[in-house]
Amino acid sequence: MSRQALVVGASGMLTGVARWLAEQGYLVTLVGRDQGRLAQVRDGSLYPQSFTLLPLDYHRTDHLREAMEQLIGENRHIDLVVAWIHQTAPDALPTIQQVLSRPNKNWSLYHVCGSKAWLHPPIVQEIASCTYHQIILGFICENEQKSRWLTNNEIAQGVIRSIQSQEMQSIVGQVEPWDRRPSS
Repeated sequence: MSRQALVVGASGMLTGVARWLAEQGYLVTLVGRDQGRLAQVRDGSLYPQSFTLLPLDYHRTDHLREAMEQLIGENRHIDLVVAWIHQTAPDALPTIQQVLSRPNKNWSLYHVCGSKAWLHPPIVQEIASCTYHQIILGFICENEQKSRWLTNNEIAQGVIRSIQSQEMQSIVGQVEPWDRRPSS
């Protein structure tokens, strides 16, 4: 039986992660608002047959819950979740955790967070069957005066390294010195 992955917020900076998971043999379900952008993630992969598109807005908790219940109702045990979820949807991550944990099989959650999580970590529900990993996206100091946010490729490579290492917390780029964060 193939391993199953769910990538939430897959059509932007996690595109490379979703495609890498397919290359590793996962069947990958992509969640995002724009079906066209999800299709671009799938179609740009060497393994387009490994993808299922699940266009939905995770801000709509009822739709998210229904979609997650449908996944497990199809006897699709999700082994790994990579989630980039904005703070404007505070119920999305707990909904995913609660529903995917119902089959009571172990799975891993890689929660991708912005740099502010370094100072203000998100409160995440502990669930016995879910191994939680936090990935904090930082920035790059290029010299004494200039810093910048990470590129999508740098983010994807950092998330992939985090999945490979299975560390409980990892930082992509740097988060200190805090006053060097880019302003935009």
